[in-house]
Amino acid sequence: MSLSITTGEHPAETSRWPLPDTGQRTVIPPAVLGTMTAHPLCRGCLPHGVGYYPHAGGHRMLRAQPADNLLIYCVAGQGQLQVNGRTLPVLAGDLLLLPAGLAHHYQADDSEPWSIYWVHLGGDETPLYFDEIAGDSPERYRVTVGVHSRLAEEFQALLAAVTRVQPEHLVYAANLLRSLLAFAALMRRQHTTRHASLDINRVNSYLQTALTRRLNLDELVDATSELSRYHFIREYKRQTGQTPMQAFQRIKVSHACYLLDISDDTVAQIAAWLGYDDPYYFSRLFKKVMGISPQRYRRERGH
Repeated sequence: MSLSITTGEHPAETSRWPLPDTGQRTVIPPAVLGTMTAHPLCRGCLPHGVGYYPHAGGHRMLRAQPADNLLIYCVAGQGQLQVNGRTLPVLAGDLLLLPAGLAHHYQADDSEPWSIYWVHLGGDETPLYFDEIAGDSPERYRVTVGVHSRLAEEFQALLAAVTRVQPEHLVYAANLLRSLLAFAALMRRQHTTRHASLDINRVNSYLQTALTRRLNLDELVDATSELSRYHFIREYKRQTGQTPMQAFQRIKVSHACYLLDISDDTVAQIAAWLGYDDPYYFSRLFKKVMGISPQRYRRERGH
């Protein structure tokens, strides 16, 4: 069952889950919301309703044609999301990003029901924030940010702000919501970096240690990850925009530039120091990366 409150084009549709003493649910009155959607500081991003459902046993919701957007943050327990014919598990630390118009069904787990914060929201900035939070995640409707006390505090501050319906409080609430969304995007990116299947810093550090020799890709994979050769290359390129061997070549050429600047060593000597037996091959590689030959690079810097 749901409670639908229509406000022009943006109804706030919330569940009728029985609210315990420790739960919270606030829906902004339609007349007030209708006024605030025209406010220049609110119309881009405005909360329509905010809530907190602790240990929400039996909580479930089906929205066939939602006219507003919905953000759910699971802080404990677990549940499920059904969207686009798929069923996705929802665990503590997950965010659900459910845009207006997307039919969906979600529910708490029977044995370990979730505890969730939620906010219904509207405004033309909302899709931009959702995109920023989702980033390059392959699953755009469920992303993992981790359990953060600060993010929960942001929801609590938003809940406190929307309980007062004066315009100045709702202007404040609208901008608290922006802060919450931006912080969620930051936490998603940090979580992705920390839990990436490939530690780029570790790989690049190893490349630096191999600066003076030729390096076999299989050796690099074995020394820095547990991925297959194929997945190693794909993940490295996804995170950096280049293959590991391209990165290695650029590191070598960068150091060659340094040696050309500070020493009188010949190009052949520098090439040999960097592990290249053929100075002509090295010169071609240098030109491919830098756009000029090593000889010209040195001449243009006064050597």
